[in-house]
Amino acid sequence: MRAAILDQLAVMDKELDQLFTELDHYSSEQLNRSPAPESWSVTQVLNHLLLSEKYSLQYCEKKLSFEPNLPKAGLAAAARALFVNWYLFLPLKVKAPALISTSALPKEDDLANIKMQYQTQRQLLRTFLEQLEENYLDREVYKHPFAGRLSFPGMFSFMTAHFRHHRKQIYRALA
Repeated sequence: MRAAILDQLAVMDKELDQLFTELDHYSSEQLNRSPAPESWSVTQVLNHLLLSEKYSLQYCEKKLSFEPNLPKAGLAAAARALFVNWYLFLPLKVKAPALISTSALPKEDDLANIKMQYQTQRQLLRTFLEQLEENYLDREVYKHPFAGRLSFPGMFSFMTAHFRHHRKQIYRALA
């Protein structure tokens, strides 16, 4: 299971690198410009995604720090993960949790700075997964703000869908 999760992280890394390569062709002004008064700029979307991953990892680290007795992920956790992916696929707007909403995002940022932070965050995530005890890989460790408890595969499924959802938003902002 660990190999499959790390493979999913590698896919996420590849998609992120591809996006950064595409964004390198835009000016800082273009990346920091909001397409509409209540919309996020590209750098704000990237920071939102970064914070989402950062706080997800922090939650899992904290949850596992006291060796909890967690239920094994089953059909209900899989259904919750599918629900999260389904609503991210839809063109619906969902209010972000306060920690990763507009007030938590910088008004302007530098793409190189975001890349550096993302590289650091992904390495922290990779190290965490490599050191994680095997018995926690199939447990309901992660708590999604709307869907509830998910396993690590469910968490990575969410992170992938969340990234792809916001990648579309980035492309719309640049259009």
